[in-house]
Formats: sequence, structure tokens, C-alpha cells
Amino acid sequence: MTDVVAAVQDAWTELRIHRGRVLMSLIGVMLAITALTASVAIGELARSTILVSLEAQSGRAATITAYVSPAASSVEQPTSSDQEATLDAMEATVERYAIDYASPVASGDLPLVAQSGMRSVSIMAVAPDFAVMHHLETTEGRFLTESDRARLAPAVVVNRGVLDALGGGALAQHRTVEVGGTTAVIVGVVDRGQNDSWPQAWMLPRDLVRVADAAQGAVYMNPFQLELWVPEEAAVDGVRMVGHDLRTALPGSTVDVQRSDWQAWDSGFDPLLPLQLTLIGTATVILLLGALGLVTVAVVSIRQRVREFGIRRAFGASRGRVFVAVMLESVVGTVVAGAVGIAICIFAYRLPVVEDLLTQGLAGATLPGFPMGAAVVGLVVSAAVGAIAGSIPATIAVRSKVIEAIRF
Repeated sequence: MTDVVAAVQDAWTELRIHRGRVLMSLIGVMLAITALTASVAIGELARSTILVSLEAQSGRAATITAYVSPAASSVEQPTSSDQEATLDAMEATVERYAIDYASPVASGDLPLVAQSGMRSVSIMAVAPDFAVMHHLETTEGRFLTESDRARLAPAVVVNRGVLDALGGGALAQHRTVEVGGTTAVIVGVVDRGQNDSWPQAWMLPRDLVRVADAAQGAVYMNPFQLELWVPEEAAVDGVRMVGHDLRTALPGSTVDVQRSDWQAWDSGFDPLLPLQLTLIGTATVILLLGALGLVTVAVVSIRQRVREFGIRRAFGASRGRVFVAVMLESVVGTVVAGAVGIAICIFAYRLPVVEDLLTQGLAGATLPGFPMGAAVVGLVVSAAVGAIAGSIPATIAVRSKVIEAIRF
């Protein structure tokens, strides 16, 4: 361990002495590491963003969805008693198998009393777990909770489109909203930027059933489906058992259960792979050019330091010690250059203009922390380039004969 520390100290001392010689060659390496780190970071960020987007639409892996069509749905809209029976069966199934995250889901359109008159609002009946399963976050207030079941006036979460229809402003300015002839209490606001121009709301399942029933059939509401987030290894058995239980509990209903998250139909092709390979390929070319410049400068320098290595050998330095010392000069230099390049990436990553570009201007969207995997890749690659580039001049140094080196 002491020998390694001493070799690194020697390498750092040589870099300080010959800093003018290696500075220009390390600039190319630094720029290449910056480009490589940025390409890996952007690739990881884009992949995670697309993953969240896919899970927001179809659920996390593995999501099982049970589509239930009551017997009357082929002729007319299911009655409130049909919907209540379906919810009872779904809740019993979730409780029987102790599923941590599950939500009945149904959608409908309700009339909304807006500032400019009556408007239609798209409303979803969901359980509190739905927010976790679909990455649905509120920017103001909170999402639905189990305690909202006890409210006399139903709780509702709305999007920015609903607030705009009510006259704009924040949650504090709009405590209630009238939907479907019923006054509901607004408990939270979802703001997804440009995607929230159309009024949309979320309400507990039984609350929405009562609101639709109070409208005396003037509001259409789709049949309920049940979404369950289960471990991937339990998905196959889950499809079979949930289907059996619901068919038993709801005779006459049509029940279709299948895995519905995006990984169930994913072909295995990564749409970001070509872009990321192009970015990494470009950074690799720049890195090779920088390494070539580093090797050229190092070889020329070694030719001028032949006497130095001869004296080291005469005082007992082994070939291995000389080889490691010369190679570490490149390794230490490229690692320092790589660290500077990574620092530039992290600094640029948090610039407002870059954050707006990467988040596509979405309201309330914030960038996650800088991907540590990209920083690790940058450091490892910079050390590897330094080792490869330093091995050539190190080989030249150890092949010099002691007598000829001293006479040089």
C-alpha cells in the first residue's frame, strides 16, 4: 500500500513539474470525458423519464387489471347497485390476498359549473393507491385518502384545467366545485403543464357512484375495473386467482383479467439505444483523439527524460517501479481531467436553461439528482484511458539500458 501511495505521489510531482507539457493534451481528454459523462447521464435521465411516463399510463411492473362488465352493461348503463356489488367483490379480493396496492378504476363525464357556464369534466373514480401506482403527484394540497370516505361532501382532486375553468388562481381560491349537481370539496391540485388544459378530476369510487346516481342517469359512467400492483413473479398466478374470485363473486358478469403494465407487451427493444450509442460513439472518438495527443506528448517527453530514468535504475529502481511511475503520470492526469469534466457536467446539469430543456417546460417538474452511474463511468473510463495511454511511454522508459541512459 505504501508503494502505491509513493508511486501516486511521484506521478503527481512529475505532473506539477511538467504541467505545461501535459496541460494541452489533457484538455482534449477532459472535453471527451465531459461529453461521455453527459451522454450517459442524458441517456439514463431519458430512460427514467420514459419509464415514469409508461408507468403513469399503464401502471408499474407488474400491474394486473381485471375488466368487469356487469350483465346489464350490454343493454344499458350499470345501475348504482351493480356498481356497488362490483366494488364489494373487488375490495373482498384485495383483502383476501393482502395486496398492498390496488385500486378500482372507472371513468365518466360530469357537468361542471364553470365561470363561463356549464362545462364537461372528465372524472376518474380511483382509490388512494392509484397515485402511487401511476406516479400521480399533487402540486397543491394532497391526493385522496381513506379518511375522505367519511366526508359528507365528497372529496375531489382536480387538475389545472378545472381551476382555469373556475376562473384561475390557486387551490386556496377554490375550496369547492359543483360537479354533476353535487358540491365537492377540492383537496388537491395536479398540475402537469400543457397536458392539463382539459378539465379532469379524481374522486373515490363510491363517492362517484353516489354522484352519478344523484344525477338520475344523466351522467354516463363506465364499468369498474380493478388494478393491482403485485410482484412480477406473482403476476401469472395473480391473473388466474383474481379472475376466479371475481367470476365467483359476480355471476353473470364478464370478467377478463390480464397483465396490463408496459413490460407485458414490451418487445425488448430500447428506443433510446440508437441515440445513446451515437452519443457514446461520438464521445469515444473525441476520447481517442485526446488519448492520441496525450500519448504523443508523453512519448516525446520520455525521450527527453532518458537520463532521469537511467539514474533511477542506477540507484536501484526496478523496471516495474519505473513502469508504474511513468504509467501513473498519465493515469493521475486523466483522472484529474475526468474529475474536472464531471464537475462541469454536474454544474451544467443544474443550470436553469438546461433544466427547462430536459423537463420540456413541464409545470412543477424538477430534475432528479445527477445520475451517479454516469459519474462513475466517466471516472473509470478516464482511468482506463490514462492506463492505456501511459503504458506506451512506460514501456519505452523501462527498455532503456542503464549505461546508455546515463551517457545520454
